[in-house]
Amino acid sequence: MPDILTPIRLPVSVSSLATSSLALIAAASAWVSQGTIAASVAGGPRVAALPLSVPSILIVAAAAASVVAVRRAGASLAPLWLLTLVWLPWLPGPMPPAWLMWSGPLTVLVWIGIVVAVLAGAGGVATRARWRAWDAMVRRPPLAAFVLAFGVYAVAAWQVSPSIPGGDEPHYLIITQSLLTDGDIRIENNHRAGDYRAYFAGDLSKPDYRKRGRNGEIYSIHAPGLPVLIAPAFALGGYRGVVLFLLIVAAAGSALAWHLAWLVTRRIDAGWFGWAAVTFSTSSVFHSFTVYPDGPGGVLVLTGVWALLRAEQDAGSGDERTAPWLAHGAALALLPWVHTRFALIAGSLGALLLLRLGTNRNAAGKAVAFLAVPAVSALCWVGFFVGVYGSPDPSVPYANEEGSASFIPGGLAGLFFDQRFGLLAYAPVLLCCFVGLWQMVWRRPSRRLGAELLFVLVPYLLAVTHFAMWWGGTSAPARFFVPMLPMLAIPAAVTWTASGRTTRAAALGALVLTIFAAAALVLVDGGRLAYNVRQGYALWLEWLSPSTDLGRGLPAWWRGSDAILYRDIGVWGVAFAAAWGIMRALEGTRWTATRAALATATAAVYAVAAMASVTVLWRFVGVRGSSDTPSQLSLLRRVASEPRLLAFELPGLHRLAALDVPGMLSIEPAPSTTLGGAGPNDRPLFQIAGVPAGRYRLDPEGPNVSGWLMVGIGRDQFSLQSGPLSRAPVPILMDFPVDVRAIVVRGDEQARRSIQSLRITPLSIVPPGARFAAGPARQAVRYSGGTAYFLDDRSFAEPEAFWVGGGRTSSVVLQPETDVRAVAVIVRNGPVQNHAMLAAGAWTADLTLAPGEERRLDVPLEAGRRAALVTIAVSGGFRPSEIDPSSRDTRFLGLWVRIVN
Repeated sequence: MPDILTPIRLPVSVSSLATSSLALIAAASAWVSQGTIAASVAGGPRVAALPLSVPSILIVAAAAASVVAVRRAGASLAPLWLLTLVWLPWLPGPMPPAWLMWSGPLTVLVWIGIVVAVLAGAGGVATRARWRAWDAMVRRPPLAAFVLAFGVYAVAAWQVSPSIPGGDEPHYLIITQSLLTDGDIRIENNHRAGDYRAYFAGDLSKPDYRKRGRNGEIYSIHAPGLPVLIAPAFALGGYRGVVLFLLIVAAAGSALAWHLAWLVTRRIDAGWFGWAAVTFSTSSVFHSFTVYPDGPGGVLVLTGVWALLRAEQDAGSGDERTAPWLAHGAALALLPWVHTRFALIAGSLGALLLLRLGTNRNAAGKAVAFLAVPAVSALCWVGFFVGVYGSPDPSVPYANEEGSASFIPGGLAGLFFDQRFGLLAYAPVLLCCFVGLWQMVWRRPSRRLGAELLFVLVPYLLAVTHFAMWWGGTSAPARFFVPMLPMLAIPAAVTWTASGRTTRAAALGALVLTIFAAAALVLVDGGRLAYNVRQGYALWLEWLSPSTDLGRGLPAWWRGSDAILYRDIGVWGVAFAAAWGIMRALEGTRWTATRAALATATAAVYAVAAMASVTVLWRFVGVRGSSDTPSQLSLLRRVASEPRLLAFELPGLHRLAALDVPGMLSIEPAPSTTLGGAGPNDRPLFQIAGVPAGRYRLDPEGPNVSGWLMVGIGRDQFSLQSGPLSRAPVPILMDFPVDVRAIVVRGDEQARRSIQSLRITPLSIVPPGARFAAGPARQAVRYSGGTAYFLDDRSFAEPEAFWVGGGRTSSVVLQPETDVRAVAVIVRNGPVQNHAMLAAGAWTADLTLAPGEERRLDVPLEAGRRAALVTIAVSGGFRPSEIDPSSRDTRFLGLWVRIVN
């Protein structure tokens, strides 16, 4: 792209006019970037909303001021060409669906690309010189790498704390608790006692095991190494102490990765690129603080790679010391204890190190020191399985789970490219690692090290994809690849040193996308978007671009046969290879003459490649590509949350009143693909998430609608509307006083056969100033006297009433069945002395309750509202299992509440 926006010698008036025009373009682009756009009906005219708030105005002003500042600084404004992407969804008339992808949060990536491109063109000093200046400033780059990584990981852990621990994390922690409290790893009694409630709010009463020990006791399927490592941290600081320990370990591994990348390339800039590539990947970030063996395992593997480089250095220097080799051997000896699959890595690295030591002075002494701890550890490891299970087979805890070589091709493709769990799907910069491995193998100075890294990597990947569950269960993306990640900083650094301008530009762009993906998954919704399920599309794609069906435009392992996955990967691969070829062809031309022009052209070409790829896959799948329901819900949430909006209809640009927008929308969600937990009838027919407070009409549609239908707001046994359908069904009306987590529609087998579609029409939305609470209701139960909407998980819903947890404060919205001024409730205390405080607006009730005491209260409704937000604080409580030995209920219950007529 020619650098036509670079300042040239023009008359002052012309230059000022050009600057003002560019500033206005940037300001307008910043404004539409904050807007929301959706089709009123499927394939119909679009409705748009632009914010009029003070923050939005400040963002617009900042965009204009930045253009003026950059212009005055003499930097190129060529990157402003990328603002074309921001305007594509707002153009009137028919358009390719791929253009709509540049609306929503994805516009943030466009602006980040512009900023990076401007900065790339702003410097006048060589890149390598800038890295030398940075190195001189920080003095000790490995220490700086440690501090930066620890800061990033700590912020991520804090942001994701609402979602963790989850998956298998509590199962590792309960082994630690068993070690500390009982001195053993028999966990059945710890589960029965509910020890896990100290850090996990869910139900973990069933131990995670497949085969009992030879003594009939239950031992966890998970290896004991990680629980032993974190035991001191848990003893000192509980679960938070464990997270802090893991953060320190991960940051230390990141610093070591920088050091080894620099050691191989002797380039500071290459060291920082390799460090950033692995440190900022989504897989590294999320596994830096989660209680899984993969993060610490990756650091242990990295020490083995360090040992390979140490052996090479010792061969040149003649160093005869054996102490470092004793430490390296001890580190590798830990790997099989941390996880059984790591035994393969330990064996590979051990064999390579013994070969390396053959060229060292005092080779025998070093080999003995290196093997001392692993030899003893291996005997103890095998003895552990014999002692616990009566067999030396390390796979015996898994009950001889069988794998198959047929799983490997699809598993490898999924592990790298699957949109939910794939490594490169969230961190495309890591492609540089595999390019670097190829370059290392084919270049003499690092050929041996490259071959050694492949010798470790390839067998491990074949082993983990030999089993069907290559994704690692409920965890962040590419969990099973994480042990290999830190060492790939080295080939990433090699790629940086061996690449030309266009490849480096693409690598930096991939790094920007990698950081953006990791930041989005960390900062949005408490990190929940990173935890996907087996069937379904990546959760973050709908958030990323609500107007387009990105899920069907990216490779997904579950969608059908492996051939479909390979086809989808091939489409993206060909498109991006063509983009790289185009950039190579443009290298040296006026389109890439300056760094700013090169960065702009790179971003533009790869953006076109992405649009082309999703368009081709949409054609293969047979879908339009636009996604109406998510964008309509996004527009609804916008109207419900912001008091000042400019709403209008496209393409006519007719201005609309913001509160009139909901009534223009007709939402027709696609049939749900979510599996049911309690049988086929538990699987939702339709569901939409994040529904604002308001009144809605649901119309089941089909030629002969019949059967039984249930409508609720969550995947539980409760429903707000339940009943039979007739051939001319009456519309179902839902009145939500608060935002709800979802509308979930279920039905019996007859309803499943007869209902072809569902139309949801928003009749009205609760205005922003009249909302009860900022957060959504997580659960709702309809009782005989009214409906309770639970805003947190500190209450326990039951069919006739609900319990507020003991020693907790819970918020509940109560909605009576009839039009009354107060909602009547009966509260009953448990079998212990207790104190409770209830508050709703200005009304309060301070209760001191004897065991079993019952009170009736009238909670007043606020004027003009048909519901009340009630906060209930309970000081004490009891566990039913402690009162009644026959009870298995270990919940800590405080106050029983029932809504009455």
